[in-house]
Amino acid sequence: MHTLLPQLLSEAAARYGERPAIVMDDRSCTYTDLEATSNRFARTLVGAGVARGDRVALWLPKSIDAVAALYGIMKAGAAYVPVDPASPAARLAYIARDCEVAALVTTTDRAASAEAAFGGEVPMRAVVYTDEKCDVVPLAGLPAIFPAELESQSPEAFQNPADSDDLAYILYTSGSTGEPKGVMISHRGSLAFVEWAARKFEISHRDRLANHAPFHFDLSTFDLFAGAWAGATVYPVAQRIAAFPAAVARQWADERLTVWYATPSTLILMLTRGNLAAYDLSSLRLLLFAGEVFPVKYLRALMSLAPQARFANLYGPTETNVCTCYEVALVPDGDEPLSIGSACSGDKIHVLDEAGRGVEDGSVGELWVSGPTVMRGYWGRPERTAQSLRAIRVNGMRVVAYRTGDLVRRRADGNLDFLGRRDHQIKTRGYRVELGEIEFTLNRHPAVDEAVALAVPDEQVTNLLKAVAVLKPGARVDENDLKQHCAATLPRYMVPESIEFRSELPRTSSDKVDRRALLAEMETTLRESDRRIESHGS
Repeated sequence: MHTLLPQLLSEAAARYGERPAIVMDDRSCTYTDLEATSNRFARTLVGAGVARGDRVALWLPKSIDAVAALYGIMKAGAAYVPVDPASPAARLAYIARDCEVAALVTTTDRAASAEAAFGGEVPMRAVVYTDEKCDVVPLAGLPAIFPAELESQSPEAFQNPADSDDLAYILYTSGSTGEPKGVMISHRGSLAFVEWAARKFEISHRDRLANHAPFHFDLSTFDLFAGAWAGATVYPVAQRIAAFPAAVARQWADERLTVWYATPSTLILMLTRGNLAAYDLSSLRLLLFAGEVFPVKYLRALMSLAPQARFANLYGPTETNVCTCYEVALVPDGDEPLSIGSACSGDKIHVLDEAGRGVEDGSVGELWVSGPTVMRGYWGRPERTAQSLRAIRVNGMRVVAYRTGDLVRRRADGNLDFLGRRDHQIKTRGYRVELGEIEFTLNRHPAVDEAVALAVPDEQVTNLLKAVAVLKPGARVDENDLKQHCAATLPRYMVPESIEFRSELPRTSSDKVDRRALLAEMETTLRESDRRIESHGS
């Protein structure tokens, strides 16, 4: 029975020591080497004053050193806090101050921008650099630790002071207030998902796992930790090619990876722009997807390219990791949205109405989750935690559950249909509208590659419905055609008032569509248009 995530690595090193643990950029690291390097990291951090329960920030590109560092942080009894390597230093500074990190692991080329962002006021006690550089700018005069000092530490097993309820990592997600919030995940919580997934999908030491998700995105925990659980080899995607679907498709096919786990957006781009159909995918035995609704027409195309593979839809917000699963046994017919399945990872699913009462099968309710994978809360935000984690009564018993904000409907077979977000339900002209239904309709058009529906605040009608669409290469369709397509199945008040065409949609660092950025652009455009009209009228 595992109680801590780093035990997975130590056991893999004992059983599969000379097998490659990580392969990246023509570099390979065995489980023996990864175990030794992570032990050195742990000793270095403890020597710098890092103690059980501390937090250590990771702000560096994906690499073998980054993997060793996050294991070393956990072995020291601390929690790792991955920061998007592409984010500005100001975001690092906010996160570091917010959770009061004890140390920072980064690269020397980032030191100057970090110094400027912190302005001499830093919460940490040391900075560990994963590369050597003599003229590095000191970060607020903190002790700087370089690879030579790491190498001088003993590689022998390190006694981890943590227990299963201690934090393993904190993942920062976008907050409704505009400031990121830190989701606290314990070793116990992460292991509940990892061990379930590794067994469910029969991960073995023969597998070669793709790792596309960045380490600050919860999808990465499957790749790293289920891979270690089985002694499999993980193939991280380098930051320089992660945004290029053709390069990713080529790499995964050339490396004959057996397990893929990615967002639908990533997979759709590989299909439509990565020439995925041209590659031999006979080595692929398992494809998992999560994070977004996967339009069935693309799933159908993907399944036709790899008919030998298992396909599964995994659902769960960062606050629960994965809490439901739906394995796609047959190629789906039609365009009905895919189910998100039923409870997994030892969790319990509750579909409740506004008053917190259970709803009947077939009725719409909000999804609540209780069980081992649920977060400990939001770092430093007790009020927000109290809003999201609440005590509910189930069969006369009191349990603490996470309120997801997702609307679902339970089918007669026990599987759930995802219907949209509570916060994506908007009003326009007095009608309640689910933006997801508009997006589903637009995505059914054969010329549409991807589409997003947005509600732009308007003082006269509450919200104006706008849409942004990306067409398939070579497809031709105009705005009026898409409006007529929507009008064929949607009530008039749900047809977007305007549809903008773009070559691509903006994305967050975790490869989801950046709705906030799109909405901000539209609101700015409307304000500028109103000012021009007012100026012309005067």
